[in-house]
Amino acid sequence: MHFRFPQSAGELLAEKQKFRAELLQVKGCRNVPDYGWYPYDSLATLEIFVRLAEPVWSEVSHCLAAGPLADVGCADGDLGLFWARYGAHVDLVDHLESNFNQLRGVALLRDELGIQADVQDIDLDHVFRLPRPNYTFTFFLGTLYHLKNPYNALESLAVHSDWCFLSTRIARLTPDQTVIENEPVAYLLGAREANNDPTNYWVFSIAGLLRVLDRSGWTVFGYERVGQSANSDPVRPEADERMFLLLKSKPRHPELIVRPVYGWYETENNAWRWTAKQFALDVVAPAGQPPSAFALRVDVPAPVVLPNEPVRLICTIDGELAGDLTCSRPETLEFRGRFPKSHSRSVMRLDFKVQSNYTPTGGDVRDLGIIVPLAEEDRGNRHRIPFRVS
Repeated sequence: MHFRFPQSAGELLAEKQKFRAELLQVKGCRNVPDYGWYPYDSLATLEIFVRLAEPVWSEVSHCLAAGPLADVGCADGDLGLFWARYGAHVDLVDHLESNFNQLRGVALLRDELGIQADVQDIDLDHVFRLPRPNYTFTFFLGTLYHLKNPYNALESLAVHSDWCFLSTRIARLTPDQTVIENEPVAYLLGAREANNDPTNYWVFSIAGLLRVLDRSGWTVFGYERVGQSANSDPVRPEADERMFLLLKSKPRHPELIVRPVYGWYETENNAWRWTAKQFALDVVAPAGQPPSAFALRVDVPAPVVLPNEPVRLICTIDGELAGDLTCSRPETLEFRGRFPKSHSRSVMRLDFKVQSNYTPTGGDVRDLGIIVPLAEEDRGNRHRIPFRVS
C-alpha cells in the first residue's frame, strides 16, 4: 500500500492519530520478551514539533519529505517509523546497552508493520559515525541527559544534519534550591540520584542548554518548555521539566541571520532589489543573547519621492510598532528599529509597509516600494540583505 506524505501540519497530526492506533494494536497483540515496550508516547511530541516548525513549515516539510532522516535515541522507533511509513529514508539509532528493551521493540515494530527502516546500534558517548554522512532532519528526543558527553554528540550531529528536533530535561533549581535558571551551567547527577537510573548524567539550566547548543553549532529557531516550570530541579520526579527545541545547523547553513519572505522582486544588475509596498524579513536571533535592535540599509530613489509627499517606512513585529522612518528626499540610509523586549522566539517576522503614492511608468506594473542595495557576496549572507542586529 502506498502512503502519501502529509501535505500540511493539520494532515500530519491527523495521520499521527491513525499511526498511533496501528502501534497500539501491534503492542497490544505482541510482547517484547523480558523488558516490555518503551512506556512513553513518542508521537505526542509531534504536536509540539508542529507548533515550533510553523514559522518555517515550507522549508521543514520539504526536508522531511526529501530525507534521509535520523531518529537518534529512538527507543521503540515510534517516531522514526511514522516518517518511514510515508516513504522517508529513516535510520533508527540507539545503543543496545542503554535502550529500554535492547532494541527488541523497534525491530519487532518495524517487522510487524512491514516498514522499511534501518536499525543501528551506535554508542553516542564515544567517537561515532552515523550510517549516512548527510541527513535533512534528525529527531533527538529524551537522550541528551543520558549522555556522558552531550557536547560531542551535539557537535557531531550539527556536521551531518540540516535540522534537529531536540528535547531534554532542564532545571530552574538545584536539589538544594539554588537558582540556576539564568546561569549557563549543568547539574551532574549521582549514579542513582534521579529515577534510580545510572544512565542519567547532565541536566542543563535553560541558559546552559542554549549556551551548549550555540557553541556546538546550532541555531535555535524556537523552543517550548513542558512540565513543572515553577520549581523544576534535576532529581525529583514531580519537579521534572522538559525543553523542546527546533534547531538548524550553523556549519551546514552559515547564512542564518536574515532572509526575505514576501514582497521582494528579483535582483537587478547584481546590485539591488526592489521591494513591494509591503514586504517582510525573517530574522534569526542568536541563542542565549537575543539582540535588542536592528538596522536595514535602504535606498529611497528620486522617482519614489514625489513633490510634497514624503515616503514613510513602517516596521511591525507581531502587530507592534518596531520602527518608523520618514524620508522627504532621495537618499540611502539605515532604517533602525527595536525588537520587542519580551520576545521568546528565535525566528521573528519583520513586516514592512511603504507609504508612498509612487506608481512606475513605462509599462512596469510592479507595486514598487523602495530599493534595498545588496551587500557584498558572503557565504554567511546568502541573500545579501544589508541587515544587522545589536
